Amino acid sequence: MDSEEFWTWSIIFRNMVLEKKFPMKKLLILKIGLVLLCFQWGEQVSAQVAFFFESLGLVKIHVTFRDSSYQTMLDKSGVGIIQVPTSLPPGYAVLYEPHSINYFYLVPGKKQSIHKYFDGHLEFDGEGKTINEYLNGKFLNTLNLSYEQPEEDFLKEWELLPERLQSHLDSLLLPENFKRLERKRLYYQACNMLQAYPLYRARKLRINRYSPQESYYRQVGKTMKEDEEAYELWEYRQAFKNRIRILAEKFTENKPLEQLRYALRYAQDSVRDSRLTDYLVHTFMYEHLRNFGAKDVEEFLPIYKKKVNNLARKAEFDKIYQQYSNLAKGRKAPDFLFPDINGKPVSLSGLSGKYVYIDVWATWCFPCRRELPLLQQLEERYREKPIHFVGISIDDDEGAWKRKVKTDNLRGIQLHADKNSTFRNDYQISLIPRFILIDPEGKIVDAKMSRPSESETVTFLDSLFY
Repeated sequence: MDSEEFWTWSIIFRNMVLEKKFPMKKLLILKIGLVLLCFQWGEQVSAQVAFFFESLGLVKIHVTFRDSSYQTMLDKSGVGIIQVPTSLPPGYAVLYEPHSINYFYLVPGKKQSIHKYFDGHLEFDGEGKTINEYLNGKFLNTLNLSYEQPEEDFLKEWELLPERLQSHLDSLLLPENFKRLERKRLYYQACNMLQAYPLYRARKLRINRYSPQESYYRQVGKTMKEDEEAYELWEYRQAFKNRIRILAEKFTENKPLEQLRYALRYAQDSVRDSRLTDYLVHTFMYEHLRNFGAKDVEEFLPIYKKKVNNLARKAEFDKIYQQYSNLAKGRKAPDFLFPDINGKPVSLSGLSGKYVYIDVWATWCFPCRRELPLLQQLEERYREKPIHFVGISIDDDEGAWKRKVKTDNLRGIQLHADKNSTFRNDYQISLIPRFILIDPEGKIVDAKMSRPSESETVTFLDSLFY
């Protein structure tokens, strides 16, 4: 999972915590201190950033700052060190810890400290204190729009949002150089909130896709203008990506490959800033690989090679492209060996001779649980056919998996994946539920197989057996 995808899912997780969908059984206090110490190493000046977690140790944390990621493993006492070059100018940073994220303003070469309580309360000291109190204050963290209302009413409410954000910022005593950039960030944050409406509306109506009216597309189009000074802002890059995605969905009728083709053409022909084009081409290609695998991607590789010059992105893309190429149709499926519900070890190679339809799931995953009854219907439909139905749980809590299997009387072959195994990496498991189809010879038919709830699943399986 790349840093921006992680950031998006972290926001969802944070909101679920705030809505008390994950009740806290006890208050865990985390104290995080950032101490920046300058030192000379050859000709490179760096800043050591020390983290102190009062009640958490032996976990990995990382900070993303100016297109780079800095990570460390905390020791038993909760202490860890990262190094940030002091030559970098101050800017927005994100601290990722095991159960939450924090957006903060990092000033390389200066002392800063953050005291965080797991109920969400934050205390700041040192450089950037007032800025960080603003960024993590109640106003921004409770900001929301009424996504459930009809489109016309939503647009009227949204039109008031940019001025509302700017007025709040203007009322605060903050450094003017920060306010100048923050005004841009707030504007593009509002743009992202506008662009989220079709997704939320579809969920409200319980449909797969919501098609907005032309007035919505006009509003989205009016909001977006290139601004090279805003490139460093995640909100700006995300807003541009979302705008192109919305247009691609409008003009391609939900066909993923056509959407990718449209998005890449737009990024090449309509975006002037080469840095933004670099980012967009990489992001669209990378996300397509993660969602649909390497099939039919070859035709776009020359575009990627021509437009993407960022070395870190190219290395990231080359790695995932190779991994997904290894999961292409006809490739030998990576073997695995996991215990079933009775503790008996079961391997993929031991299931050869029949097709294998794998469901990767977890008890805490609502979309996964929603597919389970439909999966059982598939099992009944093909009960006499040469196919194994295998559920692989990635629950950290093995007991929760066992209780779910027994309570729901789940059939098929139910396995529990060891979190230390290479299974998730071998099959590039980033989001669940995930379904995989393997043929009787142990070769991959589809590493991104359709779900039991999708009609094409029955159509394809019927073509194998009837």
